[in-house]
Amino acid sequence: MLAAVIYLLVMLCSYALYEGYLDHGEPIVAVAAFKMLDGALVYPPFDGPNFTSNVYGPYLYLLNGLFLWILGGSTFSGKISGLAAILLSVVFVWRTYRHSPQKMMFLAVIHMVAFSLLFVPYSIWNRPDPFLVMLVAASVLVANKSISAPQWVQWTILGVLGGVALGLKVYGPLFFIPIGIYVALRDRSFISLLVMSAAGIATAFLPFAMEEFQLANLVAWFSLLAAKPNSGELIFKALRYGVFFLLPMAVLLGQRMVMLKRPGEYVRDPETVYAFLTLIGAGLCVMLAAKPGAGMYYLLPFAPLAIDMTMRIIANVRAENRSRFMIAGGVLVFALLMTAVPVQKRYFRALDWDRVANIKEDLRGIMGKYPGKTIQMAIGSTFGGYHNTLQKSELIYAGNPYTVDFGIMIETSYLGIPLPDAVIDALAKCETEIWLVPRGEKPLTMVGYYGTTVVSDLFRDTFHLHYAHTETSAFFDIWQCKVGSS
Repeated sequence: MLAAVIYLLVMLCSYALYEGYLDHGEPIVAVAAFKMLDGALVYPPFDGPNFTSNVYGPYLYLLNGLFLWILGGSTFSGKISGLAAILLSVVFVWRTYRHSPQKMMFLAVIHMVAFSLLFVPYSIWNRPDPFLVMLVAASVLVANKSISAPQWVQWTILGVLGGVALGLKVYGPLFFIPIGIYVALRDRSFISLLVMSAAGIATAFLPFAMEEFQLANLVAWFSLLAAKPNSGELIFKALRYGVFFLLPMAVLLGQRMVMLKRPGEYVRDPETVYAFLTLIGAGLCVMLAAKPGAGMYYLLPFAPLAIDMTMRIIANVRAENRSRFMIAGGVLVFALLMTAVPVQKRYFRALDWDRVANIKEDLRGIMGKYPGKTIQMAIGSTFGGYHNTLQKSELIYAGNPYTVDFGIMIETSYLGIPLPDAVIDALAKCETEIWLVPRGEKPLTMVGYYGTTVVSDLFRDTFHLHYAHTETSAFFDIWQCKVGSS
């Protein structure tokens, strides 16, 4: 167990110290949280001059913003929250089973570490997934009565955890419904459901009392972005990895049905209902994971539930038979770890330390050469160049504007969502004085992940009408506002 935890810590430290990002969504989240600290709207309206919105809930920005507020704007502070979340998940799993037989506790902790390693980078980035894992692990801790508190306090905590999950992703409660129903059946209390629901709803909507979070704008964006179709290929991939989640759920369900024997007892047995509802939730999550831009990592928050069910399966058998079930659980965890080996190799190969350090140095040089000028990052024509633009966060942390995000436009161009007229007007007025385009690339011509041209002809034509290529740095072409255009 100790070796697994140490390796996880090494991996987490490597990404904390890495000066770049492995996913283009990470800087989007980080800079939105950073701008939120200055009062910027996280969900700008469709008719406004900013095109930076995302459909993640407000708690994602509050959690990331906390570290940015404490540590200041940097790549490190913009990523550390996700790393802390997955580490806390392991701690919560340990805390849940620390009074179990030592071998069971070791198995549970290694199981959580294995899930974390298999799903890198999704398990460690600053997007909602590691936070959801942490919240589910905390709810399992509470549901197993591993904290000393009155029942109503435990119910309230579970409701708050579910409310924060809803405030991260709209389907966040999917991971909490099985736990809530389990606790209500175990405690034989309908009132517990009312307490959990009230606490959850209040917690989920609390951030919208802040001016930075406009609920109407979020709903408007979400209604459009939720229209993505499903992909059969992604369903197959989600199911392939889903075996690690679904197997403990199915085995526990079958075990309880055999133990109870009478079908009438199924609906009254907390563990049977728990396993059944979790299986249903995982199936629904597979469908969500099959949308373009999603993936099998949508199942990751079920990891603490799968671990909990593995522990229950072992605990439900007679003492003399537990060693065989422990071996079976160990085989499942070993399979997880072996499957994670190529994932870990790809992860460490993807850390291009020299490139990201040189890009940051280049950006510092550009900002030093043009003091007082407003600078933003644009895309070029290739994905290689696009990856260099992920360091745009350095410009924004230094005080430059953040009005257009081309990562968001990859999604909106696929869905046919047009840019607001105000965005085009701001470009025509040269409100951003300098745009940086990946070196040697045609500006704003990249085709996105979904096979659509990211930037509209109108935006591109307006750009060429008012900006000219004036200089080239190590990584970027510098396009400045033409004289008389502003």
